Amino acid sequence: MQRLPVDSIILAGGESKRMGKDKAFLSLCGKPFIQIIAEELSKYSNKIIVSVNKDKNLYVDYLKNVNVEVVYVKDSYPYTGPLNGIISCISEIKSEFVFVATCDTPMLKGKLLPFFLKKIHGYQAVIPEVGGKLQFLNTLYEKPAIDAAEELYKKGVRSLHRWVKSINTLKIGQKEVENIDPHLCSY
Repeated sequence: MQRLPVDSIILAGGESKRMGKDKAFLSLCGKPFIQIIAEELSKYSNKIIVSVNKDKNLYVDYLKNVNVEVVYVKDSYPYTGPLNGIISCISEIKSEFVFVATCDTPMLKGKLLPFFLKKIHGYQAVIPEVGGKLQFLNTLYEKPAIDAAEELYKKGVRSLHRWVKSINTLKIGQKEVENIDPHLCSY
C-alpha cells in the first residue's frame, strides 16, 4: 500500500466508566482492538500516535509489529475528553494531514484515508454524516485544524462539536461513505 501524507492518532485515553474495562484491549478474532486498528491505519499512515492516559507499556506488546513508527503520548489532562487527547499529540504530528481514530472501532476501514484525502482540498476537515449525526472521529483533518483545536482548548473549549464548527469543513453524506464502508462499521 502507498503511504499517504497522513499521521494517524488513535485515541485510547478514555476512562471506560460505562464499559468497566479498557476498550482498546477488547478483542475481535483473538486480537485486541488497538492492534487491529493500528495495523489497518499503518497501511496508509506515516506514523501512528497513540494518545493514552495509562502507562504506555500496556500497549507496546500489542503494537510492536505495526509496520510504521508508533509514538505514545500521555494525555495532558487525562479524562477531559477526546479534544484533549487530540491536542496532546500536536508535538508528534509531522504530516500535513491527521486521521483521528477511536480505539473502539475495530472494523475501521483504512480505505477511508485516501477517500477523505481526495476530498479535503480547500477544507480543514472532512466530516461524515452517518445516521443523521456528524462523525468528528474516524475522519481526516488538516494539521492547522489541530493547531486551531489547541488554541480553543487554551480558551476553555472542550467540545469536539464547538471545535469542528470553528473550522472549514466538508460534510460527506452517508451514501458516499457507504461506497467505501458499505456497512458503516467505521462508525
